[in-house]
Amino acid sequence: MIRTALALIAAAPLLAACEDGGTIDRLLPERSFTIASTSMEPTLPRGTRITAERVGPADVARGDILLLRDQRGETYVFRLVGLPGDSIELRGGMLVLNGVPAPQTPHGTYTVAGSEAADAPYPPQTMARLGETLPGSATSHDILDLGNTAADDFGPVTLGREEYFLLGDNRDNAADSRFGPVPMGLGIVRADQILRRAMLPEGSAAR
Repeated sequence: MIRTALALIAAAPLLAACEDGGTIDRLLPERSFTIASTSMEPTLPRGTRITAERVGPADVARGDILLLRDQRGETYVFRLVGLPGDSIELRGGMLVLNGVPAPQTPHGTYTVAGSEAADAPYPPQTMARLGETLPGSATSHDILDLGNTAADDFGPVTLGREEYFLLGDNRDNAADSRFGPVPMGLGIVRADQILRRAMLPEGSAAR
């Protein structure tokens, strides 16, 4: 539990993955952003430049990478795994969606670069890299696993009307929907918090 807390504290200053410039920017069909957090590695390494399209709740699908606004006005980028009415649980680090586990396949290791930032320095971390396939999906994406942490077990929770659940691909270093807004998590997302969807190159490993 201590290791998880320290990892999230180290990541906290980087969770505002992009900044929105106001009403005019929010109305633009597409905008580019720079990822400022490690919470979506290996899919979106810190420093990656992405283009994101404006979408509404009716346009999104499970597996999409979304940009969201939290209650403090900060912008996050995470992967959508739970839709309204879904039951969400994590058991030993494995996502269970509506009672069906999301299979994980070992894909070697991955090292997340450290940071020497004065306010939150942290060393490089080498983690297991796993392919994860969401139930009902024909494609997979890679996630990172740091080992046993307190964040490996969650729920179950059933999402209400217009509620969404998102997870970081850097699963043990992401203050995502598993963590409430106080002090630093995203929490379960309302429909009106969805801003944009990341547009990834066709055939990209960042899917």
